[in-house]
Amino acid sequence: MSEQPVTVDQPPEEKMSFTDKAAGIFYEPTKVFQSLRNDGVKTIDWLIPLVILAILVSLATYVSFSTPDLRMQFVQMQEQRIDKSVSEGKMTAEQAQKAKDRMEGSSGMFMTFGILGAVVAIALIFFITAGVWLLVGKFFLKGASMTYSQAMGIAGTTSWIVAVGAIVGIVIAVMFSRFDGGLHLGLLTQMDNSNKIYVLLRNVNLFTIWNLAASAIGISVFSGKKGYQPYAWVFGIWVVLVLVNSFVLGGMFG
Repeated sequence: MSEQPVTVDQPPEEKMSFTDKAAGIFYEPTKVFQSLRNDGVKTIDWLIPLVILAILVSLATYVSFSTPDLRMQFVQMQEQRIDKSVSEGKMTAEQAQKAKDRMEGSSGMFMTFGILGAVVAIALIFFITAGVWLLVGKFFLKGASMTYSQAMGIAGTTSWIVAVGAIVGIVIAVMFSRFDGGLHLGLLTQMDNSNKIYVLLRNVNLFTIWNLAASAIGISVFSGKKGYQPYAWVFGIWVVLVLVNSFVLGGMFG
């Protein structure tokens, strides 16, 4: 009698816990996204990192406006904008002086609006980013099975990277007395929002690039498209946005 091959049942792949996914996005993002694809994206996967990011950005805003040196730098940057408006004929000297006078002693108001604006902006950017990643994965890369929920999983899980970047930014701001605290190339120059090169360099942030690379991996996993194309689309979109923000919008978006 011929011997029949012995088959051994493979143990089911162990599911990653929430904390495993939060930590794994830093050193094994492919495994994290494969887990999200196999087990499905849960609300907790994107909501918790989003809330923590909002808290950290709010904390960064509080630190910036409660630290005298940083608050003064903010005032100086706003005065630069006002002076530029005067030089461009968009505002009279009298209007400029009134605007500067209103800024004095208004740090509490700026802090409040800064925190509220940051929270709203984070939520909007999250849902828009998820939509862009869905567009890239489902339509540009032809990943027909990719869903908006999966795109939310990418945008949410990679928010852990941005959250760590926010912590680093707070530390750098306090240590070096830089209102534009963050691990970006703008630290190599003087702060000057009227300088387009400075605005461009400020957008080249290590944690932003790390976030984009992880996002491209997530799109690759969910769309099933391997190779360089997910990276080309993700970084290509980012480069266009940075150039528009730096040279067209004058650094309106930090």
